Amino acid sequence: MAAGGARCREETVVTAPTLAAECAATPSSGPAPLTVVFTLNVAGAQGAFSVAVDYGDGTRGDDASRPHAYSAAGAYSAAFTVTTASQSARCSVLVTVAAPAPTPPPPNRPPEPVFRTVPTATGSTITGKAPLTVNFDMCNTVDPDKDALYFKMDLDCDGVFEFHGPTGADCRHKYIYAAGTYEPRMCVTDVDCSTWPACEGLPPLHSFQCRSYSVVANP
Repeated sequence: MAAGGARCREETVVTAPTLAAECAATPSSGPAPLTVVFTLNVAGAQGAFSVAVDYGDGTRGDDASRPHAYSAAGAYSAAFTVTTASQSARCSVLVTVAAPAPTPPPPNRPPEPVFRTVPTATGSTITGKAPLTVNFDMCNTVDPDKDALYFKMDLDCDGVFEFHGPTGADCRHKYIYAAGTYEPRMCVTDVDCSTWPACEGLPPLHSFQCRSYSVVANP
């Protein structure tokens, strides 16, 4: 080639990196209502880019970092579309929402006992002349949860509950005391049952609430 002739040109071709998007959901499953935080990682973006979000439940947005609440059970594909001046990329993540967890029942409440005696006790002492007749009554006891009630009474003070039974059966009894001092006791609790006598063998829902008296029968 002669001196001063044309020189060869060399050209460099620069290829822009490929735009890519990866997304994740935390948590990706759970019972409704479920609030999900999404994470979007974008690679290869040259300059500014925009994001379009389709949460899969009919709602859309443009902020990938904004938490989203799913109110109904279902499987949702949350999709994220990233767009630059020359490229776009898309990723999606599955969010599985289960039916709402059942509401736990309120705690069961104990009965509200009402203990009455005739003659009326002064404090817990009942005094009278022997033979002394005392009426013991728990029939005004109520249960706030409408559970069946179970009563028991030890009126002869031998440590054995000689009267016991369900609602309305053994809530009222009388006893005649000879001269002396006695310590009768009456108790109530609630039981969870719908029919008698099937309820008879079921354990109480709460501990028995009891009231003891000092009966003084004077000669």
